[in-house]
Amino acid sequence: MALIVEVVSREHKVWKGEAKYVRARTLSGDIGIMPGHIPTMALLAENGELLIEPVQGEKILTNLQEGFLTVSNDRVTIAAKHAQVD
Repeated sequence: MALIVEVVSREHKVWKGEAKYVRARTLSGDIGIMPGHIPTMALLAENGELLIEPVQGEKILTNLQEGFLTVSNDRVTIAAKHAQVD
C-alpha cells in the first residue's frame, strides 16, 4: 500500500508519484503521513520543508512557502505558493 502524492506550486508541478512516507511543516508543527492516515487538511508554514520517501528511488527534500496540504484515501495533495526541489 502506498500514498499517491502530488506537489504543485503556482509556477509548475513539482512532483507526483507513489510514496511510503511524507513529512511536512504546518502552522501547528510537523506532520508525518503514512498509508492509512486519517483525512486531514492543514495550512503549511510560511517557510518549511517537505520530505517525501518514494516507493522507489531516493528521498526528495523540497522547500515550501505557504500553502495547504490535504490527505484523503491515501492521496496527499500539497499546493504551495512556491516549491523548489533541492
